[in-house]
Amino acid sequence: MAGKRAHGEGYITQTPGGKWRGQLMDGNDPITGKRIIRSFTAPTKRELLQKMRDYKEQKLHPPEPDPVLFRAWADRWYQDYRTQVEVSTYANYKYTLQALEKHFGEMALTDIQPMAINDYLTGLLRQGYSHSKISKCRAMLIQILDSAVANGLLDRNPARSAKAIRMEAVTGDLLPKPKDAFTPAEVETLLTCLPDTPEADGIRLMLGTGLRVQELVALTAQDIAEDGSYLSVNKAVKMVDSTPVLGPPKSRRSIRTVPVPPRFRTYALRLRKRAGKLFCIPSHKPGEPSTIEHFRKRFRALVDPIPNVRRLTPHCCRHTYITALQGKGVPLETIARLVGHSRVTTTDGYLHIPDSALAEAVNVLEADRGKGRVSP
Repeated sequence: MAGKRAHGEGYITQTPGGKWRGQLMDGNDPITGKRIIRSFTAPTKRELLQKMRDYKEQKLHPPEPDPVLFRAWADRWYQDYRTQVEVSTYANYKYTLQALEKHFGEMALTDIQPMAINDYLTGLLRQGYSHSKISKCRAMLIQILDSAVANGLLDRNPARSAKAIRMEAVTGDLLPKPKDAFTPAEVETLLTCLPDTPEADGIRLMLGTGLRVQELVALTAQDIAEDGSYLSVNKAVKMVDSTPVLGPPKSRRSIRTVPVPPRFRTYALRLRKRAGKLFCIPSHKPGEPSTIEHFRKRFRALVDPIPNVRRLTPHCCRHTYITALQGKGVPLETIARLVGHSRVTTTDGYLHIPDSALAEAVNVLEADRGKGRVSP
């Protein structure tokens, strides 16, 4: 039995085996122009008709696609981001990503609104997270949701409308606290009182060359001149999943030759002699560079007991070096080249000019007045 149904309802027939078969015209092929025929089968005529009705209903009202969850898209973004940053940076990103996925993971991308992001960032503030941590979370949210917008999953990025947490809201200070620098008296005390160990000589060398910790722990004997007059900075230690890995320095400008002042060459030569074919700063595992955290712990253990020296961080040695050079009148452009900064503005942020130096600087106005160059 076969029959053509009303216009648009298709054609149905019963096969010799007793099953029912139906056909519907479903438009035309855009390339060939031929009609597209959809076929259906069912044990009974009623089931066949229901299949055909369901198909037409689905064509008229297709089901909404499953929402894309934040966790799924964030993981996809993270995988795609691998080729855009250094290995160490990529590895460190996962900790910020884990924090975001813990809060937004099961939310649909379309359900994330600026106010929800505001509440999340404020919650981090109340839990005592640092301004740096909060800023990293907001910055990563912006990147992940920008990518969703670019791929048509969102019309706009709600993270760009969320409020940034200001530094003073975290610290209570109107201005961020800069890294400090050791005073000349503290430098002299450190040079004299630090013991005769590779780590202590490394601290002395940072004070005299401005090396970053990552650059110091990557030094080998081959990177130190035979007479100790210069250091070749061509690599740095990066931490990847808590493992020290050798890689390029922070930037292209960081690849440099650093002159060693005469009074610091003794320490460079001692490191060169002790290192042999290994790294200058000893490690837990022979043949591998020291981890950054291990050297920081050794720094605290060596510096903290010394009287009349403040408890600063290893990076403050770099601030000390830059401030000392500027105090001797070395141009910022030259200092930037010595320390491997790409921009002079970065170097400027390392300067720590004491109030006494500022007061002395303005005294030139009085000197000029005495010579008649400044009107009363």
